Amino acid sequence: MSSKPLHILLVDDQKSLRRSLSLMLLGAGFDTSEAESGSQALAILSQAEYDLVITDLRMDDMSGIDLLREIKQINPHLPVILITAYGSIESAVDAMRLGAFDYLTKPFSEHDILEKIHASQALRNYVTAMRMPSTAELREADDIVADTPQMRATLIKAERLAATDISVLITGETGTGKTRIARLIHEKSARSGHAFVSINCASLPEQLLESELFGHVRGSFTGATDSRAGLFEEADGGTIFLDEVDTLSPAMQAKLLSVLQERQIRRVGSNKSKQVDIRVISATNQVLDSLMERGHFRSDLYFRLNGIRLHLPPLRERGEDLKRLLTRFLEVYSAKYRRSGLSLTSRALACVLAYPYPGNIRQLENFVEQMVVFADEQGVIDINALPEDLLQHLGSIPVTDDAPAPLSQGEGGSLAKTERMLIEAALQRARHIGEAARELGIGRTTLWRKMREFNLQFTPSRRE
Repeated sequence: MSSKPLHILLVDDQKSLRRSLSLMLLGAGFDTSEAESGSQALAILSQAEYDLVITDLRMDDMSGIDLLREIKQINPHLPVILITAYGSIESAVDAMRLGAFDYLTKPFSEHDILEKIHASQALRNYVTAMRMPSTAELREADDIVADTPQMRATLIKAERLAATDISVLITGETGTGKTRIARLIHEKSARSGHAFVSINCASLPEQLLESELFGHVRGSFTGATDSRAGLFEEADGGTIFLDEVDTLSPAMQAKLLSVLQERQIRRVGSNKSKQVDIRVISATNQVLDSLMERGHFRSDLYFRLNGIRLHLPPLRERGEDLKRLLTRFLEVYSAKYRRSGLSLTSRALACVLAYPYPGNIRQLENFVEQMVVFADEQGVIDINALPEDLLQHLGSIPVTDDAPAPLSQGEGGSLAKTERMLIEAALQRARHIGEAARELGIGRTTLWRKMREFNLQFTPSRRE
């Protein structure tokens, strides 16, 4: 690894804030350059190489989000950390989806920013020291579908993180595949020969959760007829995955923090501690920063868990991945129920692709299993074989000349054509852009981007 100090570009339109941050980082041994705007930052980046960009989220000429987009077009592997006020946390989370390495909420300490900088460079060193994996190799990683840039970038990060022992916090909506990514990190790590232990923190009441995590000795509570090792002991040498970590009570948060700090566990009812060697991966579908600000989640535990953050995008933002997952699940459940040669009609496929999937991949898989079960005797899946939840949301989607071709088992099809048809139809019916976005189950920004992509215009409907 090079002994040269890291070269960091600081971007902020307020000179005093930019200068104070620069002095802090110079004192910590880094080289810094400054830019007073996003456009100046892009000009500087075109002239020299940098190891990291730290930018304010809100600036006059170009927002931190817009700068992030431009940087990712120029150099997708350059880490970007955003600085934001607490009231803009939602925007910062959006930035994570666009490829930001992480973000800091004002006010922050020198320890906070140095921790983020070191974490970003730990990851960057692995990326630059090893060749970038091909799409085919990424697909082999637990066979996770990752054709979209967001998921591809997430898998690259996950593979590199596997070579470290940094704590990982995986964020994303329910059903996006957080457990699979956690398992992937474990299986690609030096700990793969030991246990991967997973627990959903919301699945047990507090008194049972403590015993489940840390174990208990005989007679420590009613029903404890034998001594038992907890999950942390089972994971010794391996990885423990704490899903829905946001649901932990204050008391359990304190006990978990003690274990992470001391790397020792004590069984319920015992006065003896035992050393454990574990890697901790946690997951949440909540914004822990907001919970922390409201006093519902300990800040010291948050910083222990949030060594590096991975965000999994929802299925509705994963474009062509949806079609590939649909095809895969169709093959899986066709084999399970011995229904070969299944196919979806054009209108059934249009409905399936237009649904926003609030339950994400898990919900799509459940839908496909139902469709396979209710396919007709000829193996055709039409509207009447679709799940009721899906039909209630969409109503009837008419088939036009632009309807997608039927999807047969093993086929790819054209998602873009389907997407264009559905967006165009929603725009024709809507009185304003927000109405069209709600009907499609996407945000306004996403809809505007899709309209540019498909060269679509909006004319408000005159219907009453």
